[in-house]
Parts: sequence; C-alpha cells; structure tokens
Amino acid sequence: MQVPQKDTIKKFNNRGTSPGSLIFTGHKKVEKTKIVVFNYNADSYSEREINSPDELSEFNDENKVSWLNITGLHDIKTIEKIGQVFKLHPLVLEDILYVQHAAKLDNYEDYLFLIVKMIALSPVQKLNIEQVSFILGKNYLITFLEDEEDVFDIIRERIRENVGRIRKSGPDYLMYRLVDSIVDSYFSLLENLDKRIDRLEDKIIDAPAKISVSSLHVIRKEVARLKRAVFPLQDIIHALDKERDTFIRKGTYLFLRDLSDHLKHFISALDNDREAINALMDLYLSSASHRMNEIMKFLTILSTIFMPLTFIVGIYGMNFKPEAGWFNMPELSWEYGYPAVLIFMLFIAAGMIYYFKKKKWL
Repeated sequence: MQVPQKDTIKKFNNRGTSPGSLIFTGHKKVEKTKIVVFNYNADSYSEREINSPDELSEFNDENKVSWLNITGLHDIKTIEKIGQVFKLHPLVLEDILYVQHAAKLDNYEDYLFLIVKMIALSPVQKLNIEQVSFILGKNYLITFLEDEEDVFDIIRERIRENVGRIRKSGPDYLMYRLVDSIVDSYFSLLENLDKRIDRLEDKIIDAPAKISVSSLHVIRKEVARLKRAVFPLQDIIHALDKERDTFIRKGTYLFLRDLSDHLKHFISALDNDREAINALMDLYLSSASHRMNEIMKFLTILSTIFMPLTFIVGIYGMNFKPEAGWFNMPELSWEYGYPAVLIFMLFIAAGMIYYFKKKKWL
C-alpha cells in the first residue's frame, strides 16, 4: 500500500467533507494568485494581467481565442470565483486544487477538463512534479498552475509575434501546443537520467567499492515516479479522439496523434532505463560478490599458510626441559636450533605459496 505524502495527508485529514469541497493540498509557491489573459485572432492580439476574476467576463468574444493563465492555487476564493464565471463544476475545482491528482480527462457539456503533470529537475537533481489543469471551451482555454515557472515561454512569444499557426487556430490547437511543450520537457529529463545511468555504470565497472546501492535505488524510484506521472497521459491523448468535431478539430487531432507517438517513445525509453538500472543492480551485486570472494580467498590462503607455522610455534612454546629420554627436545639446547626452526618455517611457507600458484589459486 502506498504511503500518502505530506500534502496528500492534508487532503485525507478532511474526510467527511462533501464532494466538491475546495481544499488546496499543495504549497503556497507565489505570494499572489496571478491571472494573465491572452486574447487573439489572426489579425490582432492583446495581453493583460487582471486584478479580479470579475473582469474575465469581458473576454467572451466568439471571434477571438482567449487564453487565461492562472498562477497560484492557494487563493481558494479566487479559484472559486473563476469557476463561477465560467460555470465550472465543483468537482472540477476540487480536482484543480487537489494537486496530487493523476493525469485525467473529463468531458463536460460545455468544456473539457484535462490534468497533465509538468516535471522539472530541482537544483539538487530531484524531481519536481507540478500539476497543470486545462479547461478547454469553445473559444477559450484556461490553465491553472501552482508556480510561475513553466515551459510555455516559447508559446507566449509565438502568440506575441504571430509566428506559426497558433493565432490562426482555435483553443484546441493552443492546448495541444502547451501539452506538447510539457512532453518535450520530459525528454530533457530523460537525457539527464541517461547520463546519470551511464556514469553509474562506469563507476561500477571501474570502482564498485565507491558506489552505494542507494544511488541505484534513487534513480530507480525516479524512473518509477516519471512513469506514474506520464503513463496515464498516453491513454488520455487517445481518448481525445472521441472529442473530434466537438472540442477537438480534425486538423488538431492529426497533431495529437504525433504527440501520442512522442509519448510512446518516452515511455519506451523509460522502460529501457528501468531495465538498464536492474542490469546495473545485478552488475553491482555481482561485482560486490566477486570482490568479497577475492577477499575471502586471500584471507583463506593467508590462514592456510600460517596454520602449519602456528602448529610448529605451538609445539616449541610448551617449554619442556631438554632432559634425556624418549620425549626430549634436543634442539632446545642446540646452538642453532632457533634459526633452524625459523628457516624450516620459511621453507614451509614458500613451499605452500609455490603450490598455490601452481594450482592457480594465487
């Protein structure tokens, strides 16, 4: 059973609330909820930051496309007011504020509701997974983000400079371009992941003693998190086929099929990385086992060499007096007895080393 994370626990502590209750489960990442509206068509364009959701009713021109980008979800009253202006279902607003939600697609009468995960690397090389919610209507697109940092700058510039087909297309194409930007950012994560796996492989081969098994577990967990975040999106893109001629135009669906191919490639690459990590784990354990066997082999041979020497030293350590009789030790009184025993012990050690080398044990 998966253990709920910190923010998820905050959500679970509100059991008993009615469906559609608005509870923000994330962290406050910006000081103030920011609403920026891009209003455009093929011939004109405007960009404006508004101070109140009440002003959103002005952007309802059927001859133009409106993109409303809302940053900061901690202000529940503002999110609720936006929902009232666009007549969003309370369950939709609940899912927008529940930022641990898996990727999903819901069809409502007047709009589509889509959740996608935007993923980035933190300065300490940890995965930051942020939820991006989309509301696609007939002539508008609303995006809800937790933070101001996103991957949509190139889309904004294309709208401003009227480059490409965004200004000539509907909000469905804009949504495709935004989701495509998110998917493109996945591949930079994949490139970083591949480099880390390659470095670990080199270290395991060159110096396995310097590698911690926890390093492999960290990467394996990251691959699992990436797949959990991205895998549902593939089915969602396929599900958009059912929305053709309602919210998704035929021309846009052709691009969505290309996006689906990119996701297949990414997920396939993640599976390859997971197999590579498992192979590295086996290689690491094999290298550690081989190293341990070499150490045990050395200690065993060392003990074997010293075993007869210890036996001889033990005999002469019994301190018997050199008296006449059957069991006397005449060499104890011999002038050269001590060096003779040492030389004899040396010959025994040398003979055993020679034997081990001849058997290729050394």
